[in-house]
Amino acid sequence: MTQTRLRALVTGAATVALLAVGTPAVAAPATVDSGYLDWGFKASFRAYVNSGNGTPPIAASGGATINSNGTFRFPVTGGSYDADNGATSITYGGTVVFSHPAHFFKITLSNPSLVLNGATRVLKGDVVLETTGGGVPPVSVVQSDIATIGAGTPTVDGSTVTFTALSATLTEAGASAFNGFYSAGTALDAVSSAVTLAGGTDPGTPGGGTAQQELAVEIPNGPLSLSSTGGTVTLAGGSIGGTAAGALNPSTVSDLRGTNAGWNLVGQVEDFTGSAGTIGAANLGWTPTATAANGSAAVTPGATATGLNTGRTLCKAAAGASAGVFTCGGELSLAIPATAAPGAYTATLTLTLS
Repeated sequence: MTQTRLRALVTGAATVALLAVGTPAVAAPATVDSGYLDWGFKASFRAYVNSGNGTPPIAASGGATINSNGTFRFPVTGGSYDADNGATSITYGGTVVFSHPAHFFKITLSNPSLVLNGATRVLKGDVVLETTGGGVPPVSVVQSDIATIGAGTPTVDGSTVTFTALSATLTEAGASAFNGFYSAGTALDAVSSAVTLAGGTDPGTPGGGTAQQELAVEIPNGPLSLSSTGGTVTLAGGSIGGTAAGALNPSTVSDLRGTNAGWNLVGQVEDFTGSAGTIGAANLGWTPTATAANGSAAVTPGATATGLNTGRTLCKAAAGASAGVFTCGGELSLAIPATAAPGAYTATLTLTLS
């Protein structure tokens, strides 16, 4: 539920678990020159943080960027790859910050590194947990094992080595650094990396063979949530017997439940009151607007209506097409009675999502 304060002035004039069989490339260890790591930690955690009040909830800097699917890309800063035995050690740069002030935490993840060497298969990183409530002490780890990495064989194409959708599992250290949101052993987002070896070094041409890959994907659910860009709307141009008008602050509806069950956003206003008297809530009307951020969903604006003293639909999405992110708004119009006294009036408009 969100509330918007309306103000009117009346004047007297106006996973991939990979199972692979093949011949490894044969070459001396090579230096990693460039490339990237793609990882999102965990999709359900990103959805939770994005529903909060961070400004912004998730930010990337220092060379790290946010991919179109919400995961993160970290640029290579160094490393090596040994084609003879597959030993891999790659470092990456960049920082991602998860911020949720309403739930009293900020988590900074930076400088991940991928180590794949025999039985040691881990994703490391620097993580700082800062808390502002609840008695939870801060946590700071440097190049600690955040996740263990599942089996997988890279694809080698000339001087390019690619690791695709390696499964990742949260460690004890990772669980502690991420404020205990998930327990050790929890499956995380898959890890992918593509790197180019220095000097165009060819790590070898793979021999013949066959490969089998068992693919797994986790689709997390999320909340049905409502947020608004502002708390106050000024209705301007009002005069006795005339009309005051303004635009409702846009509200964002996020339906990440995964059920496509439909939703309805309803608004209702109380009477406008001030030192000069009262203007009834029935005098307020609106013309709603609505847009969908993703083309697969459909949102319908409510009908143009006068009399918001009773609940009226601002926008809605029907079952089967309600998943995604939507923006709802509208134009407001307040009819000023001829008997109204000049002065300042305020009322609270409440939006309820169900």
